[in-house]
Amino acid sequence: MTYKTKFILFLLLTQISILTNASVTKPLVLNDINWPPFFFNEKGASLEGIAKEIIANCIDQQEYNPEFIKLPVKRTHIYMQSGKIDISVYSFKKSRKEFLIYGKQPMFVSDYGFLVRADSNIEIKQLSDLTPLTIGHLAGLSHTPEIMSIIDKKRLKQQVVDGYSVDAMFKQLLAETPRFDVMINSKETFYWRAKSLGISEKVNVLDYQIKQKSYYLTVSKSSKNIQNKQQFLADFDTCLINIKKNGKYQKILSGYGIIADKTHRTN
Repeated sequence: MTYKTKFILFLLLTQISILTNASVTKPLVLNDINWPPFFFNEKGASLEGIAKEIIANCIDQQEYNPEFIKLPVKRTHIYMQSGKIDISVYSFKKSRKEFLIYGKQPMFVSDYGFLVRADSNIEIKQLSDLTPLTIGHLAGLSHTPEIMSIIDKKRLKQQVVDGYSVDAMFKQLLAETPRFDVMINSKETFYWRAKSLGISEKVNVLDYQIKQKSYYLTVSKSSKNIQNKQQFLADFDTCLINIKKNGKYQKILSGYGIIADKTHRTN
């Protein structure tokens, strides 16, 4: 084999090696749930979800290839424990630290509160202000013990109207004769769905906060696809800080009708 042939062969092998290494990415498995506006998993959905967009911005696409699988919540916990799922989004619970590692920067904050018609004069500064009001309750939605106690007592007075979809309840609230006075849900859900339906100017999300939860990216301690788990989360946290500073984060939220406030900034 001549020197020239060897050299050409060397160049070809080098190019093949570069192309092969460039195309190899590790799978990064996470659950795909229907949790608007944070996750959308329906085919043909025009939006991905706040969490998915943040992940797309802050995961190195050259190193990892995110793979979404649909699982119920309980199965998600089991798969995070075993490492079949690499990452997931969780609120903080001390018991979960047994099988996962939390990032330090919150991906987003879920704030539960009240929504009323924009033309109403309803103000809620304390829970006792609910006393004369009829509540629209989304079936299956969990609440704090205090809110559940109020709802149970109001049922006896026929001051609770159950609904089975957020859209239907918006229609009932905005009807010529409203069926109830106030709705309870995630404020992020209210903002997103009101924007989607084009009724943001017709409703008012009140300032009063029932409860608030911060949600973080977490890594399964048993993940085989992420070798340096602490570094992975540190890089993700750094990205979160950066996109909150450069405006990308705010742009993501605004796409869902949400304006970033101090609760969505860095710790």
